[in-house]
Amino acid sequence: MEQLGIRIVLGTIRVHQKTRRINSNMENLINKKVKIGRNDLYPCGSGRKYKKCCMVKEPTEQLLPVKEVKTVISNTYGNLFDFNKELKSVVDGIFKKKCKADESKTAFASFTIGKAYKTHEAIMILCSEGYGEDAAILVRSLFELLITLLYILKDSTDERANRYYSYDWILRKKMFDYAKTKPEIAKEMQDRATNPKIGDTNIEEVMKQAKVVQEKYKYNNKGWSDKSIYDMASEVGRMDHYKTIYALQSQIAHTAVRVINDYVKDSGSGLNIMVGPGLNWIENDLVALFDFYYSIVGECDKLFEFGYAKKLDDIAKRYLAHVGEINNKT
Repeated sequence: MEQLGIRIVLGTIRVHQKTRRINSNMENLINKKVKIGRNDLYPCGSGRKYKKCCMVKEPTEQLLPVKEVKTVISNTYGNLFDFNKELKSVVDGIFKKKCKADESKTAFASFTIGKAYKTHEAIMILCSEGYGEDAAILVRSLFELLITLLYILKDSTDERANRYYSYDWILRKKMFDYAKTKPEIAKEMQDRATNPKIGDTNIEEVMKQAKVVQEKYKYNNKGWSDKSIYDMASEVGRMDHYKTIYALQSQIAHTAVRVINDYVKDSGSGLNIMVGPGLNWIENDLVALFDFYYSIVGECDKLFEFGYAKKLDDIAKRYLAHVGEINNKT
């Protein structure tokens, strides 16, 4: 880091090498460029020198000024945004209807469509602003929500749904067990037990119920389910998504070494560490977002008989035709 180059747009920046603090107008910052010599080991993990590794493989990329990113995103992916907005409008209509959610499955489905609605909106905002990598992490969570919904609804009984709800006792017990190892937290817990608030459940009850549900469901390290997300995805017929887009999103969520490629680019004279908004991941996010959200909405519409099946099918047909056009162009 001794040789540190900075590229900026419409702003100033100062670099303090001792502390590595950077002062700047962040919205104008495009990237930090770290210079790597031809004979230096390249940080991709190959163990080879830069001149024999990515120097000969990576193309020089044109940087896009921050102030242009949102406009380019809107112009390039406007149709994908519109399809997602159209899907959201269907859910807005669903929320105006009254539904009966007094059973285990319907209660979970109600929670699912509500959580998905908020996550969908957050992903749309991140994509419109050019933060595709962060949006991908949320799309990943939407996939897990979809898999959980499909897995629970596939059960002809309420066993899986009740197993999901009961796991809350296990989670609370784990929190209490940890808190007991911390004197300051343990004291707060004791004070709260002495002066409980409305709705509080005492520790003894938590421990008792946790023991009951553990004996009943035999929870293991997979969490609430007796199956991993991999096994659940397989059972509900979503392995293609699991092994492709979900696997890639998981690399971002877990900071796998391949993620470096999303943030570090070769400028021809050095490495650019991309810290501003851009186009990366936006298209993949919007396509996967529609797919996962559409599936959640469709399952809930079927379960509650909201009557939006025809409208959802119409949106899906037009969406698939558009995605087909995108694939043909690429």
